[in-house]
Amino acid sequence: MHFHKPRIRPVLNLLLICHANVCRSRMAECVFRQVLFNAEGERVLSAGLAAVSGKPVHELVKTVLLERGYTIPSELSSVRLIAPMLAWADLVLVMETAQRREIVRRHPTMAGKVWTLGHWLDCEIHDPVCGDKARFDATLTLIERSARSWLPVLVPQ
Repeated sequence: MHFHKPRIRPVLNLLLICHANVCRSRMAECVFRQVLFNAEGERVLSAGLAAVSGKPVHELVKTVLLERGYTIPSELSSVRLIAPMLAWADLVLVMETAQRREIVRRHPTMAGKVWTLGHWLDCEIHDPVCGDKARFDATLTLIERSARSWLPVLVPQ
């Protein structure tokens, strides 16, 4: 287990990545935007390693986010990850270790800023895409817990 503390600038560009950018990274984007990054100057984006740009977000994502009071961006469709996004980001959080490995394989110079969202909890956030509403709820809960676990690193004490 590796619990190194990433070094992050005070003004943060945060990029959240999953497979298709229609479930997990979109949920994480809403969580970080609304709950953790109310301070001015911090920006949060999401993308998918294998996303088809323009695909609508899964309906259950919208449902569980709205039920918990999150603001959903008006433009909520998938975006495919491209190299300039990685260069823009100060921190890149992925949902699974395999996604981190893939990004580092494609872009070795980015290794120091790519981490799993569940790093501090030693967990991965699995794709709920074929699951029911309860699975989407559980995924959002894990994303919220994982996001909170990053607060000591991201928010100046």
